[in-house]
Amino acid sequence: MIRAALVITACALLGLGVVAYARANKSRDQVDRVQGVRIASHYLCDGSTNPQAGLKLKTVFSPGGWQRAFHLDAFERQYCRHLDLYFLCVSHGHDHWRHAWMSASQGPAGPSMCWIDSCALWERQDAPDYILSGWYQEGESSKKLLWKQAAIKKVSDAPEVYEFTDPNGGSARVEITRK
Repeated sequence: MIRAALVITACALLGLGVVAYARANKSRDQVDRVQGVRIASHYLCDGSTNPQAGLKLKTVFSPGGWQRAFHLDAFERQYCRHLDLYFLCVSHGHDHWRHAWMSASQGPAGPSMCWIDSCALWERQDAPDYILSGWYQEGESSKKLLWKQAAIKKVSDAPEVYEFTDPNGGSARVEITRK
């Protein structure tokens, strides 16, 4: 009896820890589709396979100023919010933007790769939603400052280049090469 009570107590504490961690680490930003740019795979979704397209993303940020970042976010409708064991999900979420790729001005520089799916779900012909968005923090870099989304514009088709500027005059640019 004491052993069962210890097991129940340990499971309850583990559950509370998972919930507390998830609440502390949830995404605070919502992607505005109007200010971002839709990115799609160049492979067609045939409904029976799900080919992935490779994107090589090279970012350039103007020196100094406010912190800036690019995000490539994927929209997920039904996802597991807490403790996904593939056969068990403690809590399902509904609508969610998940970071597929990110590059910030105060991070490692250089090109990086990202893979995007052609189909949103297996055995369906719906294309997934991927949005490239630009973000900045007003003021000096701090974790307490909120990130604000900036409007991105396409400046070139070949190569595919997008950029944005923050209200302080800092600029950010990303070049996408499709594989």
